[in-house]
Amino acid sequence: MSGMKFRLQCANCNATFFSTDRRARFCPKCVSKRAGKPASPASKPGAAKPAPAGKPPAKRFEPRPARKPDAAPKPPKEQAPRPPKVAELTPELREQIKQVYEQQFAGGEQPLPEIIIQISDKLWVTRKGVGQVINKILNPDVVVTPEQKARIIEMYKGYVERSERPEKGRRSSIGQTLGIPFRQVRDIVYEWSKTQYSASPTPDLSREQKFEMEKIYWNELDQKRYRLGELPAKIAEQVGFASAYQVSRWLDMLHDDESKFVSVADVPPETEQRIQEAYRQYLAAPQPPEHGLHFTIASQVGEVNQRQVHKVLQRYRYRRRDEYPLK
Repeated sequence: MSGMKFRLQCANCNATFFSTDRRARFCPKCVSKRAGKPASPASKPGAAKPAPAGKPPAKRFEPRPARKPDAAPKPPKEQAPRPPKVAELTPELREQIKQVYEQQFAGGEQPLPEIIIQISDKLWVTRKGVGQVINKILNPDVVVTPEQKARIIEMYKGYVERSERPEKGRRSSIGQTLGIPFRQVRDIVYEWSKTQYSASPTPDLSREQKFEMEKIYWNELDQKRYRLGELPAKIAEQVGFASAYQVSRWLDMLHDDESKFVSVADVPPETEQRIQEAYRQYLAAPQPPEHGLHFTIASQVGEVNQRQVHKVLQRYRYRRRDEYPLK
């Protein structure tokens, strides 16, 4: 180890030299030149050593100036809330919807619901309004004769009196059968229905009046005096405050659409019997309960909800009517 030499670089002339002292800083030539010179201040004890030749002096550390606190962010500009979409269509707005549809979407393969959404957002009109205009374009109005109008009303009355509900809906089924657009059938039925209510002694029946009609209906089913089709007129005659059409509509509501209860869980047979008995007690009372029928029975029976009560009563009502001998 004592004979080992180290390859070094002179700190003065940058020449390469070999020395057994690995800490040597100057080559022999520079050592001899510096032998006769007085020691520089840098060679004094405690003095800072000069930086090696060829290397930049170390940067003096300077503390970074304190950062000024960020200014408070500017609040975003408040935008005025956009008004709700237009619901009432003017002739000009209908024409705009028609032009946008015919110029951009007619004949394309885009689904109709997406077309309605895009036009609704573009013109800022309710989707219902856009749908009405497009539906009229796709299914233009037809001329409805007085005979067809009478046929529409007759078919609708039959559906109500029988509590019959076609899969596609009453008005849609009538329109498909007669070849008349749905909206025209709907409007004809609506106008006729309004005349029936306006001709009634009591256009807007109270809860107590409907309860009285319901009691008479079940009493007539027990007595078996009239055919089912005659009951609305007979009940209207007995109460005196309602028209036969109002009675038909109320009985139609009592015999609701059974398809609405497909997802409702069934109840045990003993619970079903208790619900039916509670309904018979309801009919025997002099007036309706303070709360709704289904809520009241569900509270009495317990462990069932209102939808389950409604489902049981629908089955009971349909069964009683189907068993009625005078069709």
